[in-house]
Amino acid sequence: MKQRLDLSNSIYQQRPNGSLSGLTVNDGMLINNRPDGQSGIVQAAQARKAMKQAEKISIIARGNAMGEMLSDIGECSECD
Repeated sequence: MKQRLDLSNSIYQQRPNGSLSGLTVNDGMLINNRPDGQSGIVQAAQARKAMKQAEKISIIARGNAMGEMLSDIGECSECD
């Protein structure tokens, strides 16, 4: 004879409170809808890294545009 499992205290049966905010149950699976737990230092470092990358891309784009302009004018013998 099988004994019934007591699931009354299961995470799937509990009502959302402060500790379960952002977690939902969908088709029997626990879905994490919480935002990423990044600290302010990590966010600042990522923003700084993105700014540096954007600056490098801008410098390369300006160099390419100048090279094209000089080759169109004919003043750059090394550009062709």
